Amino acid sequence: MAEGTISISTGAVSRPQVAMHPRFRWGPFEIASMLLLVLIAVMILYPLGTIFWRAFFVDEGMRVADMLAAVVRPAILEVFGNTFLVAGMSSVLALAIGASFAWLIERTDARTGLASEFLPLVPLLVPQISGVIGWVILLSPQAGMLNGLIRHMAGWLGWKMATGPINLFSYPGLICVMTLYLVPYVYLTVSAGLQNLNPALEEASRTCGANPWRTLRRVTLPAVWPSIVNAGIIVLIFAISLFSVPIVIGTTAGIDVLSVTIYRLLYNYPAHTDLAVVLSLAMMIIVQMALLAQLLISRRARHAVISGKGTAPTRVRLGRWRWLARSMINGYLLATAVIPVLALAIVSLQPFWTTHISWSQLSLANYRQVLIENASTSQALLNSIGLGITGATIGMIASAMLVLFARKATPTTQMLIDGTTAFPATLPHTVVAVSMILAFTGGWLNLHGTMAILLIANLVLVIPQAVRSAASALAQVGGDLIEAAQMARSTSFKTFRRVILPLMLPGLMAGWVILFVHISGELTASALLSGTDNPVVGLVLLDLWENGSFPQLSAIALIMTVLDASVVLAVMYGIRLKWRTA
Repeated sequence: MAEGTISISTGAVSRPQVAMHPRFRWGPFEIASMLLLVLIAVMILYPLGTIFWRAFFVDEGMRVADMLAAVVRPAILEVFGNTFLVAGMSSVLALAIGASFAWLIERTDARTGLASEFLPLVPLLVPQISGVIGWVILLSPQAGMLNGLIRHMAGWLGWKMATGPINLFSYPGLICVMTLYLVPYVYLTVSAGLQNLNPALEEASRTCGANPWRTLRRVTLPAVWPSIVNAGIIVLIFAISLFSVPIVIGTTAGIDVLSVTIYRLLYNYPAHTDLAVVLSLAMMIIVQMALLAQLLISRRARHAVISGKGTAPTRVRLGRWRWLARSMINGYLLATAVIPVLALAIVSLQPFWTTHISWSQLSLANYRQVLIENASTSQALLNSIGLGITGATIGMIASAMLVLFARKATPTTQMLIDGTTAFPATLPHTVVAVSMILAFTGGWLNLHGTMAILLIANLVLVIPQAVRSAASALAQVGGDLIEAAQMARSTSFKTFRRVILPLMLPGLMAGWVILFVHISGELTASALLSGTDNPVVGLVLLDLWENGSFPQLSAIALIMTVLDASVVLAVMYGIRLKWRTA
């Protein structure tokens, strides 16, 4: 999701324009919020500072020439080349698909009600590693179930094939699967741009005789171009730092990318920490350069942004193409969230992974093994769910406090909150995990092998999304309610607990769902920071994959998917029930 993060655009805390208290006072709530902000800043900057200290100052540090020499080795240059090729191609494809989905849902009659807005986002609710392994089960060149079905059908026609015909372990296979899981981030960004675009100009274009396609090319696309550019930069950054797809498909295909190489340098024995640090710095520099390019392009294209929704847009009638458009959207949902999960379910019931299903041998033995007989996997499930619940709860409560504090604070403090909470969104997950290893696995604060280091890392990774969700929830709370509580001499803590928090709760719970799914299914930090003393599902899945225990791997991946979906549905049902009874 960056494994599951939803957006890393500007990251600024959006505050509704309401009258502030005429005189800002430092009370217990304000002091607690400021201390919380300082703690978050330390959690972010101390590990990053440790990377730079390790690179430049420990044992006289590494010289720039040494770093360049390490990076320009042929093997490392090949890793960079693979990374840019795979990330670039998957980003372009995801941009085309995600932007098309956004236009179809926001501007055409392909939309099928409110549910259609959420269809492209459903894959975010399925742990990414589960979907990737599901596609491996389907399209592995020899044992893939779908490949086996194709070979069997081809045999009826007299075509004999010993393997394939589709080879997932290749550049096209890796790029296609990466594309599937990058599309939601494009959709979110471009869809928001279309929602904020005043449809009056599109209406005027059609009134002047332009057909829908010319209106799209001459009016809509130029107006939302900044959103499209932002989406392209965002998915490129995600693709560069993506870990779950390359570790499963790329490793088997012999395609090494930057995120996986850093993981191997630290995880394999003997560890090459110095080279991992250098590559982490290189990855961070690449991402910051991409963000700088995004900023420069956005400034130049700012004239094309049209604000104000105006009236609801007249939807383009697709005619006979409408069912094709709907089939594309539903097909994407099947490819990311339904078909891979079904493949996991079938293999999890078999004694071993095979293309031929022997219905008489199907059993729940693999589930019994991972839940009862194997203490490590059952503990990993409990740890992942507990980590997701704890991290999401802490993240949303802390973010709610920060956005309320930002609404009341001075402009300087507001900028400090914006910058601090948005900065982690510009950091690849691999860099964050490496920085946590260097900062918290030795010396005066040794958290190696504890759940605390995983919790800290995940909180840093999700704080930008948590703050955005909390800011959106606070925007729904009228400023007059806060002023009324202040006039009644209610303390800031009491106002927060009795007035603000209950009203923000539906929006906060929606953000909680996103954070929970991300943390419980996070793979990059889990692979680097967890161990035998603090196992989580991400690490267990990797171990099972590398050991070839595919039925057990499928069982635990499916269990995690069901647990995640159950928690998400329970929370969403609770939100809906609260709205009905409010």
